[in-house]
Amino acid sequence: MSDVSVTWFPSKVDWWLRIALFLPPIGSLAALGSSFANQDRAETMIAAATCVGVGALYVLFVIPIRYGIGPEKLIVRFGVFRQRITLDAIEEVSPTHNPLSSPALSIDRLAVRTGSGLLSTTMISPTDREAFLTLLAANSAMRRDDGRLTRD
Repeated sequence: MSDVSVTWFPSKVDWWLRIALFLPPIGSLAALGSSFANQDRAETMIAAATCVGVGALYVLFVIPIRYGIGPEKLIVRFGVFRQRITLDAIEEVSPTHNPLSSPALSIDRLAVRTGSGLLSTTMISPTDREAFLTLLAANSAMRRDDGRLTRD
């Protein structure tokens, strides 16, 4: 599927998570600055490695988190990873505030259920939930029921 035919929605970001995501890079940069000021070579190497590690984690898992809807698939992008969900496999999309780990930067989420198993639900948090649900309903032939999408 070409990216031209995909409409992308960025993840909503809760204010408290913005702060939590902001602190590790600032803390590691502050440690690096402090080590330079102290002229401690070993401390500088550790602080530099910490900065690289924090940056790598953000690039691998966080930047960007977005959701794409194409004619046949829902694409969940988080960092360098992509999860592709066939639209026909989606059984239900419903609002949730489940705090379990997921590719979402907000607790205001949508649970995308593709089956009944433990790993059959992906939680996402598109910024424009209404436009996301409208486009997903149109592309997947699901029925919109209030803030949910279901199969007939």
